[in-house]
Amino acid sequence: MFKTIRWRMYIKVKSKEKAQKVIKRLKQEIGDIEVVSLQPYWKDETLFELDCETTLMIEEPEKSVFEVLRLSNQISNDLYVTGPILYENNRVQFEGVCSSSSVVGIHWFHFRIANFD
Repeated sequence: MFKTIRWRMYIKVKSKEKAQKVIKRLKQEIGDIEVVSLQPYWKDETLFELDCETTLMIEEPEKSVFEVLRLSNQISNDLYVTGPILYENNRVQFEGVCSSSSVVGIHWFHFRIANFD
């Protein structure tokens, strides 16, 4: 079962309050998200690092890959993907990155789904 999509994003803003506004715009594009952490990015003081999840709850790998691509396309159509990678015992991992989001403020993002976490 692919339970969640895990996202890591870098938001180009100067304050946590402005990062919250970007997260609000993000929710309008991909739906409800659970913020795991939001903090200044230690390597670059102009960025905030957002770790978050969206619910997936899909059993089939093909449908899961399609859904994560559909949602990613809501915030960018310039994606670089890896996989799906197939492991023994029907374990599957799929991920991608983007460095040109259509959501103002999102500088870079990564997504990952797996049915073995």
